[in-house]
Amino acid sequence: MEENRERPLECAECRKAIRIKYTEIVGDAVTHLYMCETCPEYHRRLEGGNKPHVPSMLEGALACGNCGTTLDSLRMGNRVGCSTCYEVFEETIFHELQAASKLPARLKHFQKTQPLHIGRAPGDFKEATAMMKYVALNEALSDTLKVENYEQAAVLRDQIKELTEKNPELKESVENE
Repeated sequence: MEENRERPLECAECRKAIRIKYTEIVGDAVTHLYMCETCPEYHRRLEGGNKPHVPSMLEGALACGNCGTTLDSLRMGNRVGCSTCYEVFEETIFHELQAASKLPARLKHFQKTQPLHIGRAPGDFKEATAMMKYVALNEALSDTLKVENYEQAAVLRDQIKELTEKNPELKESVENE
């Protein structure tokens, strides 16, 4: 059929050197895909998935404005292009790692309410007061509602409720405002 076409030298998905020829026969149609051995498309087909992965418009459009690195290229195993990439892809990468159970234990319960700091703190560092935590949680809640992330908003709402139950004086000061 189309055997006369020249064989591609790189994977159709990630542009690595090809190692596998995948032939799919559906009815009279014969489809050949040339892939590298680490390509997610290859693994998906081997595992029996019959629906091709079609990224949403948002996923396909997500790219770093500084260097042009795309989310798809990161998913293919390429490195981030610059420090801005970490900010651009932070939420997506975090959720994908969380879903794949590949997060270190210390990051499992990370919420985007306060900056995460792993390491030593100065000796005069004061623990955040209940009011400071309450304000930070409310700000994070309003931010998550603006981007319509309702699952995260529910978690934040529960944290606020738990904080006000533990600190009755906080509840009274909030009601007085």
